[in-house]
Amino acid sequence: MRADEGESVTRVAMAGAGRFGALHLQVLRSLPVEVVAVCEPDAGRRAAVQEEFGIAAGYASLGDLLARERVDLVDVVSDESSHGKLVLQAIDAGCHVVVEKPLCTDVDEAERIRAGARERGVEVVTGQISRFGAGYQHLRDVLDRGELGRPVNLRFRRDFSRSWFPAFGKRIHPVWESGIHDIDLAVWYAGAPCRAVYAVQRTISGLEHPDTLVAVLTFANDVVATLESAWLVPDAAPQTLRGALELDGTIDAVTELLGDRGTAAYRLAHDGLTVRTDSAVAHPELTLWPTVAGRVSGALREELGYAVEVAAGQRHNDVIPLDEAVEGVRIAAAIQESAQRCTRVSLGG
Repeated sequence: MRADEGESVTRVAMAGAGRFGALHLQVLRSLPVEVVAVCEPDAGRRAAVQEEFGIAAGYASLGDLLARERVDLVDVVSDESSHGKLVLQAIDAGCHVVVEKPLCTDVDEAERIRAGARERGVEVVTGQISRFGAGYQHLRDVLDRGELGRPVNLRFRRDFSRSWFPAFGKRIHPVWESGIHDIDLAVWYAGAPCRAVYAVQRTISGLEHPDTLVAVLTFANDVVATLESAWLVPDAAPQTLRGALELDGTIDAVTELLGDRGTAAYRLAHDGLTVRTDSAVAHPELTLWPTVAGRVSGALREELGYAVEVAAGQRHNDVIPLDEAVEGVRIAAAIQESAQRCTRVSLGG
């Protein structure tokens, strides 16, 4: 899998070849990169991805890959709990990194990543995809221009199909899978450190992890953010993810910014685009990874294109700085602790 001849080529290694890893590979086809190798423990899946995307080398572990291949950028698209370990391996090898959210699931690990990246002089881009969506960026621009005045409250609601939850409810607390999106947006919009967290969770499904979560975040500049998430949307709700990665279900996400001189809001999927058939109604969202003119487009392509430019030294890592990704891990861990202990958690300062 090569970029067009004559372009400056960044050599990329994939760590993870699941469904979302394959989506990344579809995007990378249109960027000035060469995917030189893939790391995937499942031998059958690894071989299938190598064949589909024309990747010459495949390895069961990232350590083996980095010991044998010359790599500029490692794209980590693995299980959430493995992110930290893989990012640290890539940093130790002197590689730049783009890692799907979350950066990692442990605060100490996040601090090691930050220290290691500084020591080795490499960039780490966390794939907080919302920052690359036009609607969410417009909200940030409105704030920066002062149109809303002083930000006072940030409201986030993100709900998902109930049928999706078993895939996550046995694996990881949803604060790391879905909640991290709105945590990151809160960090981005608040523009100050988070000082305290209070969260409440409930388990409706009976699985190990909760399927409803509410959190209140207080920031050092007195901005207050509320985050609500539930995996309870019924099967009859409209399908919202169609195209390059199609899922039969719903994401219903709303973001609201309240300032002392105005308000603004954005809804991820809505009835602006509607597809009706005899069997179902769909409201395909056009922010995350829509297919446009035969190519995966939207926020995911912007995110990966940005990471390639950062790795190539063509721009600064200013959209999702590593410090802000670490802050998101810090807040997510505090939310999980608060919800489990039913108590307010102070983050100091």
